Parts: sequence; C-alpha cells; structure tokens
Amino acid sequence: MTTATQSKWGRTRFGGSPALLIVLSVLGGLILSAAIAWLIWQFGPDAVVQRKALAAVVAGLVMLPATFALCWVIMLDRDTLAGAVKDRDSSIEGKWYDKAAFGAFHDLIAVCGLGAMALFLLPIDVDPAMVLCGVVMFAAVDTTVRYLLIKKVEG
Repeated sequence: MTTATQSKWGRTRFGGSPALLIVLSVLGGLILSAAIAWLIWQFGPDAVVQRKALAAVVAGLVMLPATFALCWVIMLDRDTLAGAVKDRDSSIEGKWYDKAAFGAFHDLIAVCGLGAMALFLLPIDVDPAMVLCGVVMFAAVDTTVRYLLIKKVEG
C-alpha cells in the first residue's frame, strides 16, 4: 500500500525529496570512499608513489557502492519507502533470518573451537588477519545457506 509520501527510494529522515536522499547519499559515499583512499595512501604498505596512488584509487572506487548504500541506509526514513515492511521483526523473513543466524552461531562456535585446538596442537604459522577473514566469511556463507534452506523448506 503506497501513499503519496512513499517512493521507491524513500525520503530522508529530516525531510526532502527522494532526489535529495540520493544526492546526499552519493556525496556521503564519495566522502567516505575518499577517506578510505586517504587512509590507504597514508597507512598502507610502503611502495613507490604510483603503486600507493593506484591502490588508494582502486580501494576508493571499490568501496564507493558500499559507502553509498551505508549513507542511504543511515539517512533513509523507512516509513517513506514503498513496500517496506512495517514491523521487520514479526515478518516471516525476519523469523527465517533469526533461525539461520542462531544455527550459524552454533556452527561458528564449533568451527572456532576446532580451529583453536588445531592451531594449538599443530605447528601452523598463519596470519591472524587471514584467520579472522576466514571466520567472517564462514559465518556469512553459513548464515546465507541456512537462510536459503529454511526459506525453501518453510516458504
């Protein structure tokens, strides 16, 4: 049920049109992406200037869609978004996600426990950042697979 105040892109929390929301989201995304590029330029690995500049520009461009989406979500008034669910927690999709996250959390505990035991017992030299990236990827994939299976079974 859409009303005159709802639109496909929604409106900002502080009023304004959908175009204002999009413009502010793009500007915010550009600023955040530029900040990420600057951080990589300043604190990234030592390299020749051309490589540092290329790494900073590529990182800024890669992060632009995510920073745009983050700014859009932060500034969006959900009540003005056409088709948005009023009570997200009581929706069937919310219940599916809760079940998936609950199961993935238990899988994560088991995998982290077994991984900690393996790292303790075996002489493995591994970068902690890569281990953490692997744990996050495992959690994301596990939750996604569980969600899709629950959706298929219950939906």
